[in-house]
Amino acid sequence: MSYPQGGYPQGGYPKEGYQQGGYPGYQPGPPGYSPAPYYGGTQQQSTTTVVVGQPTASHTTLLYRSSGDHFLTLSIVMTFICIFCGGLLPAVLTVAAIFVSLSAKDDDLHGDEACARRKGRIALFLNILSAVLTLVGYAIIIGVVVKVVTSCTRYYDPYDKNYYCY
Repeated sequence: MSYPQGGYPQGGYPKEGYQQGGYPGYQPGPPGYSPAPYYGGTQQQSTTTVVVGQPTASHTTLLYRSSGDHFLTLSIVMTFICIFCGGLLPAVLTVAAIFVSLSAKDDDLHGDEACARRKGRIALFLNILSAVLTLVGYAIIIGVVVKVVTSCTRYYDPYDKNYYCY
């Protein structure tokens, strides 16, 4: 099949806007540009080597640490025990332990783990100290009561019908 010099069959496509070597509305490339030749029906084969490599493995380590209460629960329970059963000084120590443990929890949330551990140990120490002071107070009270009860000489006054210590 042969085409006339314009590149279109007889009576086929209009020749307006047609540029030699292109399509209607197609702008040719920059000066000196020549499109790759096309050889009717056969394609030119080229050998291209593509090297595909696996990306390097990246490991992400997530550290999950449970944020403890830093002896906050112990401090609150000890405060109630000291208020209802103990004295004023142990109660003050446990209230201080509550504030220290809250500060330790705040430090833990901000990522300062060493400071949080140190403040948690301080809160534990204050709670232990308040428990020891409460037990010492009970021991003193029990000792005084036993001493008073066992040291007095009782006598019965038959007129009052009462027991007296002297």
